Amino acid sequence: MRFGGAGVSEEKPEEGTRTLWRDQKGMALLITIMTVSLLVAVTIQYHKTTWQQFLVSNNYRVGTQLKAIADSGVNIALAVLQSDGEENEDDSFLDSWAALQQESFDGFFSAGTLRLKVVDLSGRLQINSLVQSAGNNAGGAGGTNTQDEIRAILLRLLLSGFFQIEDEGEAQSIVDALVDWIDINEEESDLGAESSYYQSLAKSYSCRNGPVRFIEELLLVRGISPELLFGAAGKRGLADYVTVIGNDGKVNLNTAPLLVVKSLDALIGDDLLDAFDEYRRDKANEESLATSAWYKEVDGWPGDIVLNEKLLTSRSAYFQIIAMGRFDTQSRRVV
Repeated sequence: MRFGGAGVSEEKPEEGTRTLWRDQKGMALLITIMTVSLLVAVTIQYHKTTWQQFLVSNNYRVGTQLKAIADSGVNIALAVLQSDGEENEDDSFLDSWAALQQESFDGFFSAGTLRLKVVDLSGRLQINSLVQSAGNNAGGAGGTNTQDEIRAILLRLLLSGFFQIEDEGEAQSIVDALVDWIDINEEESDLGAESSYYQSLAKSYSCRNGPVRFIEELLLVRGISPELLFGAAGKRGLADYVTVIGNDGKVNLNTAPLLVVKSLDALIGDDLLDAFDEYRRDKANEESLATSAWYKEVDGWPGDIVLNEKLLTSRSAYFQIIAMGRFDTQSRRVV
């Protein structure tokens, strides 16, 4: 560009210089983007790591807190059971331990809640009393007859219509298989199964030939499925009505599940069962519940229904404590 006639001019930069300048700016921008991306990635990873550590730490804290709550529930139930045992010899739904299920315990803990339940296992049918054994009270005088009656009670229970049982043949085969599982010999009952059957399975094992040790062991017995034992598809689970604890064959009428009571005699109908349950839950009848013959006082109880006194009791020896600690969405269950 010229100004007047002075001849002064501005020279244009060389093309190479302009290209180098543009390359430098592009490289700086690229380095900046890479740096920012790296910082973002490091920040995200740091956040994920610290958040994970926080969750682990928080879960540990909450888990410890829930365990303390559940353990406290167990101790509360034990104290109530001990106190009740000192106050009276019989056990019923009118006792203090039975009321624990309705307690909230909300004021006991600064954070978290406790739900507590005590189940009287002495009200359930004793599986191991199906077979007479040494030291088994059910095998004393008239033991064989008592043993047969216990098997008949279990058969009626299975055929009550509340379990996944097809017909009487299936129910009888389960009873016989249970007898063979518990008795000490290898002689098969009519519809039973001994070690020869279990050894023929793809995953073979031997017959127990002794008392059932825990409720889940019943799944090893031929014919007992998880659906039958724990319930499924609207059907009940046998595990709520039987127990592997105890072998004297006695059932506490005061706390027995109604389906067990109904299975004690084929003549017991639903209306009579309702009257039975109403009687044992009435505080006015608390004193009469001390003896197992109180059922005869139930309004409308027929004189021709006489339960076997050798199978009845009003005292309980075995209880199950279920304590549930809950905090926000987490829970801890102790049995």
